Amino acid sequence: MKETMQSIHHKRIDAVFEGKYPEDRFPICEQAFASSVATKIFGRPMLTGSTELHFQESLAWLKGDAAHEDFLGKLYQDTIELHRFFDYDIFFLPWRLSAKPIKQIDDFTIAYGNPGEDGYCVRQFDPVSRTYGITESKELDPDGVIGLLKKNIELRNREKFHPELNPMLAKTQKEYGSEFVVAGGSGMAVPMQAGWLEASILEPGLFKEWMQINAEDAIASIEIQHKAGIKIINGGGDFAFNNGPVYSPAFFDEVMAPQWKRIFDFCRKLGVYYVMRSDGNLWPVAESLFTKCRPHAYYEIDYDAGMRFNELRKAFPELVLFGNVSCDLLINGTVDEIREKTMKCLEAAAPRYVGASANSILHGTPTENVFALYDTVKRYKIVK
Repeated sequence: MKETMQSIHHKRIDAVFEGKYPEDRFPICEQAFASSVATKIFGRPMLTGSTELHFQESLAWLKGDAAHEDFLGKLYQDTIELHRFFDYDIFFLPWRLSAKPIKQIDDFTIAYGNPGEDGYCVRQFDPVSRTYGITESKELDPDGVIGLLKKNIELRNREKFHPELNPMLAKTQKEYGSEFVVAGGSGMAVPMQAGWLEASILEPGLFKEWMQINAEDAIASIEIQHKAGIKIINGGGDFAFNNGPVYSPAFFDEVMAPQWKRIFDFCRKLGVYYVMRSDGNLWPVAESLFTKCRPHAYYEIDYDAGMRFNELRKAFPELVLFGNVSCDLLINGTVDEIREKTMKCLEAAAPRYVGASANSILHGTPTENVFALYDTVKRYKIVK
């Protein structure tokens, strides 16, 4: 990649993606950081991430446009403050719900969409775990999925997709892109629901056509982000549990892999780094995904599902590895255990390494463990 770095953050990221040791320390990042943990660190209410944020934004929407704008303003400023406090190298905007609420059912329960129609669901906030999940929704059966895909493919073949740049992403890149490496996004996945997975077995050809369209749309989205100055895409899409992918290696090779390769090849041509993400055990398709399709990097590396840095580094020497410090260990482990695990990850993956949790900083994570993770990376003495 050309020498266009404006800050030490850019230099660190470019170094590890080029397989070089950074000048001073390895980069660190966190794609999601629970607001409750940030609140403890800063000593005041913070809006930074987790599904609690989805509940809070929905409440703001229900109060009106002005309240929602105030919410977005605080969210943006708190996110900036979090990144500067930890000296993160990659700037991730918080994950937000795209759906707007239609009504509040009770103090913790909110409805979205129209009852009886696709997309309708009810979500409920749990004040103990501080999670916000779906309690009622209309899930499609295989016939419903097949019908929906046929309809969407027909519509998409008639109308060209015109992607729009996320306004908050554009604002972040314009205001902080010279300081941080601002992450864009573009993912692709088969929903991990029974109806969708059954339909993928019944109609693999239909899914192949649908994924071709998904890849075309992803490429169009990446292109406009690149034009805005984005140079790293936090992408991928969950497709596995602890025991392996939700579909067969044959389905992956036939339907998914060709489209992933199109996306990754396009990013390499543009000079944009693509970060593939998925929880779970990816080993049954790892050779196809990481050697044949060739994303630049891998995030959400699930240690608890058997995805270990030492084995990944041996198998895929050019792959940039993010995180791998188990979220469960971060919540339940000691400071010394966090330091030891972080050091093992760093030494196994270096120089193509970015320090982070395996997925995100979850509610209930002790603040001292958060500091132990990042401080271990920052204090590691690089010997070139």
